[in-house]
Amino acid sequence: MTLDNINIKQECQLVSCEASPKQRSKLETLGLVPGERIKVVQKTGAGLIVEVKKSRLAIARDLASCLFVEPTLEA
Repeated sequence: MTLDNINIKQECQLVSCEASPKQRSKLETLGLVPGERIKVVQKTGAGLIVEVKKSRLAIARDLASCLFVEPTLEA
């Protein structure tokens, strides 16, 4: 499943990134690495607002479709 298919307020874990090497490097700098937990805070027409390591990031919808995730189980 890709990040753009995750519901608002749902937490997931990043599995892999199929973006270009340049985009992947930028995402890794921002903390988006495999195994990292991501929470979708808001969806907009242009993309998503996500929370990663207590920071919020805006991600374009086309880039979000390159991020493969799996939903985490609620505790």
